[in-house]
Amino acid sequence: MKLLPITAVIGAFAFTPVAIAQTATPAPANKVDCEKAKMKWDEKGNAGKGACVAAAPAAKDTVKK
Repeated sequence: MKLLPITAVIGAFAFTPVAIAQTATPAPANKVDCEKAKMKWDEKGNAGKGACVAAAPAAKDTVKK
Protein backbone atom coordinates (compact mmCIF):
# COMPACT_ATOMS: atom_id res chain seq x y z
CA MET A 1 0.00 0.00 0.00
CA LYS A 2 2.96 2.35 0.41
CA LEU A 3 3.69 2.05 -3.28
CA LEU A 4 0.57 3.98 -4.36
CA PRO A 5 1.44 7.33 -2.67
CA ILE A 6 5.04 7.08 -3.84
CA THR A 7 3.89 6.46 -7.40
CA ALA A 8 1.49 9.40 -7.20
CA VAL A 9 4.26 11.78 -6.06
CA ILE A 10 6.64 10.58 -8.78
CA GLY A 11 3.88 11.01 -11.37
CA ALA A 12 3.17 14.55 -10.18
CA PHE A 13 6.84 15.48 -10.49
CA ALA A 14 6.99 13.94 -13.95
CA PHE A 15 4.23 16.24 -15.31
CA THR A 16 5.28 19.45 -13.51
CA PRO A 17 7.82 20.60 -16.16
CA VAL A 18 5.20 20.21 -18.90
CA ALA A 19 2.70 22.36 -16.99
CA ILE A 20 5.30 25.05 -16.28
CA ALA A 21 6.50 25.12 -19.90
CA GLN A 22 2.97 25.75 -21.18
CA THR A 23 2.29 28.89 -19.13
CA ALA A 24 1.75 31.91 -21.33
CA THR A 25 3.99 34.93 -21.08
CA PRO A 26 2.23 38.29 -20.79
CA ALA A 27 2.18 40.62 -23.77
CA PRO A 28 4.54 43.61 -23.63
CA ALA A 29 2.98 46.57 -21.85
CA ASN A 30 4.46 49.45 -23.84
CA LYS A 31 5.18 50.28 -27.46
CA VAL A 32 8.97 49.91 -27.25
CA ASP A 33 8.80 46.43 -25.70
CA CYS A 34 6.11 45.47 -28.20
CA GLU A 35 8.33 46.41 -31.14
CA LYS A 36 11.30 44.56 -29.60
CA ALA A 37 9.10 41.45 -29.44
CA LYS A 38 8.34 41.91 -33.16
CA MET A 39 4.65 42.41 -32.46
CA LYS A 40 2.28 45.15 -33.60
CA TRP A 41 1.20 48.06 -31.37
CA ASP A 42 -2.52 48.88 -31.56
CA GLU A 43 -3.23 52.47 -30.43
CA LYS A 44 -6.97 51.75 -30.09
CA GLY A 45 -6.60 48.67 -27.89
CA ASN A 46 -7.01 48.47 -24.10
CA ALA A 47 -9.62 51.25 -23.81
CA GLY A 48 -7.52 53.75 -25.77
CA LYS A 49 -4.29 53.15 -23.82
CA GLY A 50 -2.78 50.98 -26.53
CA ALA A 51 -2.12 47.26 -26.64
CA CYS A 52 0.35 44.84 -28.15
CA VAL A 53 -1.14 42.36 -30.59
CA ALA A 54 0.37 39.48 -32.52
CA ALA A 55 1.68 40.49 -35.91
CA ALA A 56 -0.14 39.11 -38.93
CA PRO A 57 1.67 36.18 -40.53
CA ALA A 58 3.53 36.97 -43.71
CA ALA A 59 1.57 36.16 -46.85
CA LYS A 60 3.05 33.33 -48.90
CA ASP A 61 2.64 32.77 -52.57
CA THR A 62 0.43 29.69 -52.73
CA VAL A 63 -0.30 29.72 -56.47
CA LYS A 64 0.35 26.32 -58.08
CA LYS A 65 2.25 26.37 -61.31
